[in-house]
Amino acid sequence: GLRRHMRLSLHEERGNSCLAWHSDLLTFVDAGSSMKAVQANSSRLNTRSSSPESCPQEINIEIMRCPLRDWITQTNTRTEIKRRFRNFLLTYESPKGVYVYLEQIKQMCANNLASLKVSYPQLSAAVPILAMWTTDVPREVLEIFDEVAAELVLSSEHFPSYKNIMPEVHVRIVDLPILDSIQVLRRIHQNKLVRACGVVTRRSGTYPQLKLAKFTCLSCQALLGPFIQSSEEEATPSLCPFCRSNGPFHLHHEESHFRNYQRIALQELPGAVPPGHVPRTKEVVLLDDLIDVARPGEEVDVTGIFTHCYDMETTGNVISRTPTSRPRTGHSTLPVIATILEGNHVAKCDLAT
Repeated sequence: GLRRHMRLSLHEERGNSCLAWHSDLLTFVDAGSSMKAVQANSSRLNTRSSSPESCPQEINIEIMRCPLRDWITQTNTRTEIKRRFRNFLLTYESPKGVYVYLEQIKQMCANNLASLKVSYPQLSAAVPILAMWTTDVPREVLEIFDEVAAELVLSSEHFPSYKNIMPEVHVRIVDLPILDSIQVLRRIHQNKLVRACGVVTRRSGTYPQLKLAKFTCLSCQALLGPFIQSSEEEATPSLCPFCRSNGPFHLHHEESHFRNYQRIALQELPGAVPPGHVPRTKEVVLLDDLIDVARPGEEVDVTGIFTHCYDMETTGNVISRTPTSRPRTGHSTLPVIATILEGNHVAKCDLAT
């Protein structure tokens, strides 16, 4: 009886220990599964947090994968250019510890102006790639600069209602280190940012230039647009999305936006003309707040985009002198392209910085 009782006790202890062991094993397995689940969730979170959509990273825009003009139009490149230029405007300090461009923004808005002057040497020292691209593809880069300047001015920290006073803010590049003579401007300078000095010999009146156009479809009276106009081409609708007709379309003047347009003639300085040569003259286009900044007879320093346009007058003269039946040698009926300067910054030579 005693032996039997001892055996039963031993079996009970073994059973309890086995149950305890199985319970511990299940607890360990459950803990391991939970640990694996936690690790899996953690890895998912890490993967998700490191994805480009949730955590944007700085883009190396110096490594181009296509031509520069196309590279700048890409969304990621534009975003990085805007980030770097905004950081430049917010953080650039003078030797005295003054934030140069934040102070300029305050002075610009206090005087109800629309031009923010950016020093090319300062930009080159802080963000060299942006300075280099400004001279190589100025039209595309200056458009991005204008957007950044407008966003900064209209931010809640500065002047959110300034758009009611000035609808646009323009970045003006000053102190371009290379000063070219009008006589040396050639094809290599086309679509580049250049700087030239001269005497204003003629100034036109101020005309409205179409900037944002809206058109009315005469078939269904629908309003189309806006269409952004540029100096290179005229944007017009080709198909009405409402009635699917090809027009005709009529410009809606009340809904379209215009900007001020003026031309001045810039002639070489007398001291810069070689002996025996006639002073060259170049047309300069002035827009927006650059209107009437220079008068005839004044010596001015002009920074702008050296570009081309269709010269209707010269082309008409060449065609009229060319016989239609038998063209003479040396004459051409092809369009004649004239070169002009699209002004970005204009200052009198005695006040030029």
